Amino acid sequence: MLLEHFPNLVPAFTEEFGWSRSTIASIFSLCSIITGLTGPIAGLLFDRFGPLIVFSAGFALAGSGLLISGNAEALWEMYIGLGVFVGLSAALCGNVTNSTLVTRWFKQKLPLALSIIFAAYGAGSLIGFSLSQYLITHYGWRNAEIYIGVAILCGLVCLWVLPWRKLAAGRKLPKTEENYKTIKAEPDITLKEAIRMPAFWGLASIFFITGNGTYATLFQSVSYLIDRGFPAIQASSYLGLMGALIPPGMICCGFLLTRFNIIIIAASTHIMTALGIVSLWLINAPSDLVFVIAFIAFFGLTAGTRAPITGSLASRLFSGRNFGVIFGSISIGGGMGVASGSFMSGLIYDMTNSYGAAFTYAGICMLVGGLPPILIPSLRRSGKRQQL
Repeated sequence: MLLEHFPNLVPAFTEEFGWSRSTIASIFSLCSIITGLTGPIAGLLFDRFGPLIVFSAGFALAGSGLLISGNAEALWEMYIGLGVFVGLSAALCGNVTNSTLVTRWFKQKLPLALSIIFAAYGAGSLIGFSLSQYLITHYGWRNAEIYIGVAILCGLVCLWVLPWRKLAAGRKLPKTEENYKTIKAEPDITLKEAIRMPAFWGLASIFFITGNGTYATLFQSVSYLIDRGFPAIQASSYLGLMGALIPPGMICCGFLLTRFNIIIIAASTHIMTALGIVSLWLINAPSDLVFVIAFIAFFGLTAGTRAPITGSLASRLFSGRNFGVIFGSISIGGGMGVASGSFMSGLIYDMTNSYGAAFTYAGICMLVGGLPPILIPSLRRSGKRQQL
C-alpha cells in the first residue's frame, strides 16, 4: 500500500514544490534502493529474531516515515520519511520475510501458497490508491500522509495479538521414514555458494528488469490519465481497480504453476504485462474505454505474478536454513529495478516531454525480463520440476 500510493503524490508535489518529475522520482527511487539493499538484512533478522520483532519494526518505521513526510518542507525531509523509513519498512514487511515464513509451511503447493500470500499486496494496492487519493482530494496530501501513518502505528496493536510463536515454527512433518529422507535430502546452500550460480543472477535480473518496466509504468500512470482528461479521483480509482485484479491474477498464476511448466507461465505473464503497457499508451481520452479496460485487465492480472514465480523457483533451488538471506539478496534486484524504473521514467519524460518514450522503455523491459528463465538451463530444469 505504501509504495503503490506514491503515484498519487506526483501531481501534488509538482504543484506545491515545483519539482521536476525526475526529482520526485528520486524520492521513490531512494525508497526502492533502501528496500532492495536491506532485503538480505531483513532475511537475517527474520531468521534470528522471528516475525513479531521484524514486522513490528516495519510497522513503526512505516508510520513514522509517513508522519515525517506529512510535515516535510524540504526535499531532504522527503528522502528521510518516504525514502529511508518507508524503504526500510518495505524490506522488513515485504517479499523476503513473507516468502521465508510461508516456505516453513508449504512445500509441494508452495507456488499457490506464495501467490495467495502475495495477493494481499493487490488488496493493499486497491486500498492504497483509492484511500490515499480520497484523502488527498478531501484533506490535502499532508493530512493524508499523517492519517495513514497514524493508522499504521495503531495497527501495531493488532500485530501483537497474533500467535507468532506458532506461526514462526512452521509445519511439523510426521516422523515417517519417507519424510526423514526428504528432509535429509534437502540442500542447505550458503549465500556464497548461491551467488556463484547463474540461476541466482537470473532470478535477480528478473526482479531488476521487470521492476524497471512495472514502475516506469506506474510512476507515470496517474499523471498520464489526468493529462488525457480523466479526473484525478477517477484516474486513481482505475489504478485501484487494477490493483484489485492482482490477487486473482496471482492466485490463478500460482495454481497454473502447480499444473504446467513454469517457464511457459512466466513468458506468458511478461507478454500480457507488455500488452497492458501498450493499452495504456493508446488511451487518448476518457472515451477510450476499450483501452482502459485492456490496461486494467492485462496489467492488473499479471503485474504481481513475478513474485510467486521467482519465489517458487528460488525455493526449489535454494531451500534450507539460508533461504531468507539468499532470497533477500536476490530481491536486491527488485529494489534496484523499482528505483531505476521510476527514476528513468521521470528522467525520460523530462528529456523528451513524452509519455510514449517512457512507456516504450517500460514495454521493452517487460519483454527482456522474461528471457532469463528461457536462457538459463538450471532455471528451465527447475521450471519443469514444478509440474506435479
